[in-house]
Amino acid sequence: MIPSAVGLAVVVFDFDPVGVILGTSVRWQYVAVAAVIFATLLLAGALAVIAERRRAARLLRDPERTAAVAEAAQAAEDTLRASAQTPAEPAAVPDERPWPVGLRGDDLLFIVAGGIAGAVVAGRLGWALLYLDWYRGTPGSILDTTVGGLTLGAGVAGGVIAGMLMARVLGAPVGRWLGVAIVPLLIALGLGKLAMVLGGAGQGLPSDAAWATAFAGPGPWGSLAPMIPSHPSQVYEAATTGGTLVAVLVLALVPAFRRHPAALFAAGIGLWAAGRFAVAFTWRDPALVGGLNGDQLVTAGIVMVATASLVALAVRGRRRRRTPAIAMPPSAAAPPSPAAPPSAATSGTGEGEPSAER
Repeated sequence: MIPSAVGLAVVVFDFDPVGVILGTSVRWQYVAVAAVIFATLLLAGALAVIAERRRAARLLRDPERTAAVAEAAQAAEDTLRASAQTPAEPAAVPDERPWPVGLRGDDLLFIVAGGIAGAVVAGRLGWALLYLDWYRGTPGSILDTTVGGLTLGAGVAGGVIAGMLMARVLGAPVGRWLGVAIVPLLIALGLGKLAMVLGGAGQGLPSDAAWATAFAGPGPWGSLAPMIPSHPSQVYEAATTGGTLVAVLVLALVPAFRRHPAALFAAGIGLWAAGRFAVAFTWRDPALVGGLNGDQLVTAGIVMVATASLVALAVRGRRRRRTPAIAMPPSAAAPPSPAAPPSAATSGTGEGEPSAER
């Protein structure tokens, strides 16, 4: 803490944002971001393994499920044997699987690859829309990554959509993958924002607050006029993201969210977007509509979509609980006697189980 020009205490960072690793100059911010991405990918894989093991153990505790899995395994073995004997006419594999599709580690790599591609494309398009007047004169610059940057809000939205589409192509359980992804995603977003401090990026509007930050030294820094005391907007957003992470961990203890991991993702991404929307009032970005900047419009859309998703999931879950599943008993191969009451012909099973550096 040192006195600023206006006589208030200001947090001043005075270090070299560029280092040398193996003879190559690198920005510490990018090194930190790469480390965060790598660590969160490992975390996502670990969470997927843990979730799948817990799910397998839960299903195996059900005697009926265990017997059905054994029968399905035997049927698959018989099918493979028949296919080997008559390759010209392979036996058809039934679609009904008593053991639903699980979380496969190799699927994670494809989902992440698709998500990153979607995030880059959507983030770049979002940036071009924010500065549409400039890109109209030089449309070719949209593909030039050295000119301009990406918008995080649009990037997160595009990455989530692309990852979900990739999961569907792979036949992977989209809802359970979303439940696995929310914690690593929030950690990556929060730590990524803190990493911006290492590059002097993400500074907000000038401020005379005691916690205003400034960057000394030659840099190069990621914000204009880095020595002007300003709101540490990147730290604000890291803090709101951390709060969202805590809220998600608490919600994960609620049975309803454990049963519907997609709802946990929707709640987490909606809370993150709401926090980003609030912090954006301290940014230097110009207003576009009604005093809101472009990224605020995107995050407002994310909040609305997340809220609508939660409502839809709640309504669907309520309908499943109200509609009992009707199953025929194994002995009901023959039609029931006309004299028997309707309840004798059926067996009710009860309630069903039910997204520059901004």
